[in-house]
Amino acid sequence: MANSGVKTNFKKTISIKMKYYNLLACLALFFSLTVKSQNSEIGFRTGLNLATLRTGGDSGRSTETLTRLNFSLSYEFSFSNHFGLDAGLGFQGKGGGDFDEESRLRIGIDNFKRKLDYVSATTLFRYYPFNNLKFRPFIAIGPGFSYLIKTDQLGNKIAEENIRSKLDISSIAGIGAKFSLNENLKFEVLGGFDRGWSKTIRQQNESLFNQMFWFSVGLKKDI
Repeated sequence: MANSGVKTNFKKTISIKMKYYNLLACLALFFSLTVKSQNSEIGFRTGLNLATLRTGGDSGRSTETLTRLNFSLSYEFSFSNHFGLDAGLGFQGKGGGDFDEESRLRIGIDNFKRKLDYVSATTLFRYYPFNNLKFRPFIAIGPGFSYLIKTDQLGNKIAEENIRSKLDISSIAGIGAKFSLNENLKFEVLGGFDRGWSKTIRQQNESLFNQMFWFSVGLKKDI
């Protein structure tokens, strides 16, 4: 009976060890495949923002579109062939033009443009559905954080009492594609929508939020 118990315990110990070694082997294989597919890229991109300012609420009103510039340095880290994280730091031109005719009559000024300049940081998670090294479309989504550095309204700064928040937090969603030019250099195009959640400035007792469609092109190099 004692020998039977020893054999049973011995078999259980062997079984546990085999499961442990199998798990380690699977983890090692997964890690080696992941490391092999990992890479980092650094680059630069620039483009245009079609910016507006909107009032709050689902039935809020938007200003006329103002065309502004964007440019940034970017760094992308690929976790695998399908997932990556793109971080950008640069300049975002936001703002908006006039509201509707009724608002222009109330303000008494035509062509009323508000230009808001920001230093902006973005963190976008990317998903590449196809594992193609030459042409790789992707979906991008993530947050944006912008800090107001300059304002312009009819050639003057916007009064401090009319600035609600210098920090603009937004949600960003976009699509794009990356093209391999050679072994280490890639060209990419991307565009999307940026919706601000922070009250930026005040006008006529209403708080205005940033909102824009954007488009950019850029180059990235493997590092």
